[in-house]
Amino acid sequence: MSRRTPTLKGLRAFEEVYILGNFTRAADALNVQQPAISYQIKQLERDLGTPLFVRRKGELVPTPHAHELFHTVSRAFDGIRETAARIRSADQKQVWTIATYAGVGTHWVSPRLAELSRRLSVRAKLITLISDADLFREKANCWIAFGDGNWPGFEARLLIRECVFPVSSPSVARRIRKYKSRVDTSGIPLIEQEDPENRWLDWQAWSNSSSENWGLTDNRVIVNDHGMALHLALAGSGIALGWSGVIQDHLSAGSLVQLSEFEATSSNGYWLLGREGFFDTEEGRLVFDTLTGVS
Repeated sequence: MSRRTPTLKGLRAFEEVYILGNFTRAADALNVQQPAISYQIKQLERDLGTPLFVRRKGELVPTPHAHELFHTVSRAFDGIRETAARIRSADQKQVWTIATYAGVGTHWVSPRLAELSRRLSVRAKLITLISDADLFREKANCWIAFGDGNWPGFEARLLIRECVFPVSSPSVARRIRKYKSRVDTSGIPLIEQEDPENRWLDWQAWSNSSSENWGLTDNRVIVNDHGMALHLALAGSGIALGWSGVIQDHLSAGSLVQLSEFEATSSNGYWLLGREGFFDTEEGRLVFDTLTGVS
């Protein structure tokens, strides 16, 4: 028995012509010109030594050999398609998705994505959103959310406790004047995060915990997420409240400056969340260890 196999192009052209009963429709299905289909069928017939289609009253009719070939070819191509679909599906699963807010995602999670990919041996994907409602609608492998650690249906482990203090770019920091009785921030806007639910520590909460008199003014820029607040601070557009931990990389690099030793804290924080049993899995432990810097 000869092991010579017809060309793949010829077999695909044959399959479409057999199913559609027309060279032109087969060409459209394969996104080629009609003469290309005619050529492939002629080459296949020459290779097999027998006609595969005959014309009767203007219609293209498969021969008995065509019926036999189609039975084999269709099963083979269906098997290839099913296998390819399984491989694509498996490949899509090799993505580890973390959903969180823009601030912690951009300034804290993203620098750790490469290491997370390496340790999990998958591609790590970060999705950032603003509201908790949007966050938990996202189909993710795990989530980083802000709160007290209690989310029904989820297991949670603390990543970063809420602790805030004023920060700015070095150029803005040089414009601030500190006196014995007050801190002069004249002409420098305070960057304020919009918070209709009063979830986060704000400028007033920080001022209440500080013995420094900043004389908080109404000269403010209001944004709807912490990520934008930090972006403006980095760009030299004002003074923001920075989260200890979240901005540590910026502080270490000197791109942000801590402007006061006084910090406001709460019992809330950023937590890593997973479904029940998440932290009992190897992946759950690796994600938590990677984010918290455990080798």
